[in-house]
Amino acid sequence: MPEKLILFDFDGVIANSFEVFFREFTSACTEMGFNRLNSKEAFLNLFEGNLVFNVIKAGFPPWKLRELFNRFQPRIAKANDSVSAFEGIHGLLARLSAEYPVYIISSNLTEAVQRFLVREGIDGIQDVLGADIETSKVKKIKRVWKKHPKAIAYYIGDTSGDIYEGKDAGAITIAVAWGWHHVGRLTQAQPHHLVYTPEELEKLLLNKNV
Repeated sequence: MPEKLILFDFDGVIANSFEVFFREFTSACTEMGFNRLNSKEAFLNLFEGNLVFNVIKAGFPPWKLRELFNRFQPRIAKANDSVSAFEGIHGLLARLSAEYPVYIISSNLTEAVQRFLVREGIDGIQDVLGADIETSKVKKIKRVWKKHPKAIAYYIGDTSGDIYEGKDAGAITIAVAWGWHHVGRLTQAQPHHLVYTPEELEKLLLNKNV
């Protein structure tokens, strides 16, 4: 059987971080005079596709993106220190990484995710590719996949944008129901699989016939 390449989103899949991410992102936007994203619904709409593209689509001036990133970066890095993993994630990652190469591909910051992994005692992740490395998850998935060209790639996400980008990269997509987007949004994106618990996700990925 071909090797499996397991690619995880971070926020909403591994880390229970919605409130922290929402607070820090909208606060940075508001300080720059942009308050169109202050409702949770408007914020969640950003994750219907690529985050950076949708921020611009919402009306944020593209020439101010660097300033927004510079404001947001230290805040989310600090705020992530108060975020915990979802229940069941530690064992899931430990068992999957013992069988397959596991990576994290995220819109969060690489260093912040790496600090989270150390603090939570999560080992076995081969690498983390955050937004500071590349904003497109499609490109990041393909970059990692080149290291494992004979593998079948699976991308696990919690938003419809994750599913769209995973499919655009050619990966098999798995939507998790415990994250940021509700099941209705996720099913509209037509993921290859939808799971409701980490245990169900583990059973799916360890199944040699999937």
